[in-house]
Amino acid sequence: MLEVYLLKQGAPKAVRLSLPAADFALLDALDKAGITNERDIYSVEVANSKLDYLPQFIPDTANLYELNILAGQLATMSQWELDCFEGMVMMDSVKTEYAPIGVERLINMTHSTGDCQIANGVFDDEQLGRFYVENDFPVIPDNLPDTAYDLLNYAEIGKQARSAEGGVFTEKGYVVHSSEMSRQYSSENLPFPQKPDYVFLLEIATLPQGDEPNDQHCVTVKLPYTEEALKSALHQIGADGIEGCCFYKYESTIPQLADAFGFLEDIDQLNGLASTMKGFTKEQACTYKAMLEAALKDITTQEALELSREIQNFFVIREAVTPTEYAKHQLSKHCIELQEELFACANLERYGQKLIAEKGIALTDYGVLCSLDGQTVEQFLNRDSHAMGMEMK
Repeated sequence: MLEVYLLKQGAPKAVRLSLPAADFALLDALDKAGITNERDIYSVEVANSKLDYLPQFIPDTANLYELNILAGQLATMSQWELDCFEGMVMMDSVKTEYAPIGVERLINMTHSTGDCQIANGVFDDEQLGRFYVENDFPVIPDNLPDTAYDLLNYAEIGKQARSAEGGVFTEKGYVVHSSEMSRQYSSENLPFPQKPDYVFLLEIATLPQGDEPNDQHCVTVKLPYTEEALKSALHQIGADGIEGCCFYKYESTIPQLADAFGFLEDIDQLNGLASTMKGFTKEQACTYKAMLEAALKDITTQEALELSREIQNFFVIREAVTPTEYAKHQLSKHCIELQEELFACANLERYGQKLIAEKGIALTDYGVLCSLDGQTVEQFLNRDSHAMGMEMK
């Protein structure tokens, strides 16, 4: 529903994020933006929305987490509810001369559509006046002679009704809200994104008996799991073992592994990977995501597992996400007189690119990925694939 850009103060580039997003996607975007704690100052820019009128009304100071709540609400609304929401936004904008609207109020508007009415196809005061007269709304005296209807000023009737009700015309028609705005949501109760209690999630079921899927009889398995937890899940669907099952949903909290799992027989490998990742520190998790990005290909569950065991050999320079930033980082490690003057005059972009090419390091969304022994992720994967090929022979 919304496309936003996160930009940490002083950072060279912004990070794009589509909302609504799961908590793990929000946390990943913060990782990419280098926002590591609540003290970091950053801005959120709403660039696009499926509701094209909406971005202009969102304040520059909008909170990312509140925007995610708003996007989540909008994503579940029917077209009629969205039309009502647009009307309420326009009603506010008319009163405030198109000033930004607080996100808290926008969220409460999504809870207030039940008190809206829409006169479809009514786009101006004259049409509104005729609509009210034809539908016996109390805008004219009772028992008016039929001959008097031709003399009515329908535009004036509509104007007076609209002014009294505070209604507005939208692309769908005339919208009016008939009661106080809901106060169901308060910014004081803003929920912050939480790290999920799983690394991967699977919905499994027993194999279908015919052509029809068996996805109505699934059980959710969170990875890493214990043997007891897996046995309990299999028991719920009446399965003796994983061999008689299939999966209908796979979810990864690691974006780079969103397509890594394809066969249920690899579930032990996936669980091993989840167990390893569960023990990662926040910094190690960020490094691992950078390693996966540096792989430059879709990797298998086995490759991801092998790569996770190499985490101690890699590190990420978080403050360097561009060649220019990496050049500054490297030069700053040396005592160079007139450093700021050098930064201003040198072609840091080209120098950074040269260093990256020479050192064989990887520039990722999380920062520059380096290894202690100089081996790149790609070299590790190629070496590992070659070793596995030798074993198979």
